[in-house]
Amino acid sequence: MSVPTRGIALLLNAFGLPRLPLQVQSTGPQYDDLTERWLDASHGWQPPDDTATYLRWLATHRDVLFHGSQRADLDQLTPDRESGDSTAFGNQRAVFATDDPIWAMWFALLNRSPGYRSTRNGAWSVRGGHDRHYFFSVDSDQPDADLLTPGWLYVLPRSGFTRERPAAGLVQSGQWINPNPVRPIAHLPVSPTDFPFPNHVHRHTPRTGMLRTLWNRRRPT
Repeated sequence: MSVPTRGIALLLNAFGLPRLPLQVQSTGPQYDDLTERWLDASHGWQPPDDTATYLRWLATHRDVLFHGSQRADLDQLTPDRESGDSTAFGNQRAVFATDDPIWAMWFALLNRSPGYRSTRNGAWSVRGGHDRHYFFSVDSDQPDADLLTPGWLYVLPRSGFTRERPAAGLVQSGQWINPNPVRPIAHLPVSPTDFPFPNHVHRHTPRTGMLRTLWNRRRPT
């Protein structure tokens, strides 16, 4: 790992961001069997013991992406209007997806009912590193217990998507876009209990800058 890359990794660690390994190795034939029944033969979703670990394994071993939604009836995903994202890549008219199912799960579970105003979030890995660092924050009047609610995770074909380029050639987000409509391969229900970081959701206000939001999240929730 180069000196600049090592410095960025140390900075992410200084913020205290939760992290997970980028790849999940084989856990035996059960995940292969589940994938063959569900994705390849369309026999319906049968939840494994650990949905998050299975989906991370799927991201490692299949050429797929993920999209989170509160809707269960999306037969086709269509390009969204510009999202107001702070980056040019994230503010395009496109179908947005990620190679990280945990990040996609955040968008599936996030409760946007009255009281919710905005979210700041990210999933970042450093070139040559082995982990992905996560960040989740909301501007909301909702109690902590109401921030997450059941939603749906869509599995998409990776073909036709373009990956966001690494920032400064060093920091890779998990974000991908496709300017064309996309038909999902499958979708599955997810619940707050599937989300591995419920105690790492923090708060911000419109007056709080991004760096301050990241720094503030070092405080216990």
